[in-house]
Amino acid sequence: MLKNTERIDELFREKMKIIQSDETFSFSVDALLLANFVKPTKRTNEIIDLCAGNGIVPLLLSHKTNAEIVGVEVQDRLVDMANRSIEMNDKSDQITMVEQDINDIKSEFKHSIADIVTVNPPYFKNNQPVHQNTHHQIARTEVLITLEEIIKASKYLIKNKGKLYMVHRAERIGEVIEYMHKHGFRVSRMQFVYSTKHSKNALFVLVEAIFNSDAFVKVESSFYIYNHDRTYTEEMLEVYYG
Repeated sequence: MLKNTERIDELFREKMKIIQSDETFSFSVDALLLANFVKPTKRTNEIIDLCAGNGIVPLLLSHKTNAEIVGVEVQDRLVDMANRSIEMNDKSDQITMVEQDINDIKSEFKHSIADIVTVNPPYFKNNQPVHQNTHHQIARTEVLITLEEIIKASKYLIKNKGKLYMVHRAERIGEVIEYMHKHGFRVSRMQFVYSTKHSKNALFVLVEAIFNSDAFVKVESSFYIYNHDRTYTEEMLEVYYG
């Protein structure tokens, strides 16, 4: 099941396991927060997770819904790791991984098929130096795809009134909203994530947007990851352990 440099990590709340490697891009707290923010319903039949990496968000979502989940990832090594994690957790009947460049999404997927699209995209623009290996550069930097291109792909995949969920760096919220509105999405929920209650600036922003909607925005209470003594807050412990 494991290859050289790989390890198995625990997803405690979901009682699942995931294969990771320091040579690739391992998931972090933002992926956990994104999956926690998503609200599938009984009517949710298909979820597509873009920039799926090693399958962390599809695995977490499979704990919340019986919907079919498809993860889309361009890096073959991460797709391979995700597939083995899916098999290890007996989720092969629910989760499918597709190795695909999102810019060419129309070659693999039909139009308007997803009730929900989720994405934890590259955070940094291509002109920002990121001194990491190739796997990290693709996951963290817009070397292969931009924020607007991801939102355009989401528009192609989403059903009318379907929901797009995204986590991004808080300082790019202006661009996120601009591109979502440009391509027919209306932001309906938003939550800012801070390191602690004493942090001057938010780290992340969680966004829910509805395609072809006139919804107003619900700004939820801020989420804090750490207490003053750097222990996890009760809300973060709930995300990790339930």
